[in-house]
Amino acid sequence: MDQLCRTYWRPLYAYVRGRRLARADAEDAVQEFFATALRRELFQRADAGEGKLRSFLLTAMKHHLIDRAAKEGAARRKPEGGWADIDFSQAEAEWLRVAESGAAPDAAYERQWAKALITQAMARLEARYAAEGKGEVFEALKGEALEETEAAGGATALSAGARRVAVHRLRKRFSEALRSVIADTLPGDGDVEAELRELAVALKEGKR
Repeated sequence: MDQLCRTYWRPLYAYVRGRRLARADAEDAVQEFFATALRRELFQRADAGEGKLRSFLLTAMKHHLIDRAAKEGAARRKPEGGWADIDFSQAEAEWLRVAESGAAPDAAYERQWAKALITQAMARLEARYAAEGKGEVFEALKGEALEETEAAGGATALSAGARRVAVHRLRKRFSEALRSVIADTLPGDGDVEAELRELAVALKEGKR
């Protein structure tokens, strides 16, 4: 549950800000949403056979905002102790960049969803390299491997040929990690390749 919250709060924040809630209200709305979801066991009642997790969460947030507007003026609830250490300042900065592009709330949500999955895949990949005692290799090559530009790579003791092999392996492992992360958000028969295509579209749209 903690991982789910950490993965999806940024996409939900981007969506809520896109609905023109002020920053403070958007922060509260996201906190309230997860607090309510936990209290009502929303995620336990979700049926994986009825669709994608991110679609389920976006629909649930839309309903939450409707309920919130109807109860305007009621005391705001926040999770006791908090479910995660959230720094909204970075999310707000990202939202301001999205707002300048004129992206719709749903599109902002999709882009943040894509970025969240990539971040999670990177974390898994970093842990894998660390477990193999190759953390320095990961740090040195991750930029080059994922951005496909040698300028982004750090210095290593590898020869040119060994470096190319290592970069190729890192790219392959990242692809595997990303597919694994995506599979975790889908029902058992979910189409990972289709989700990858949607992820690519979300990132491409965000760069326009």
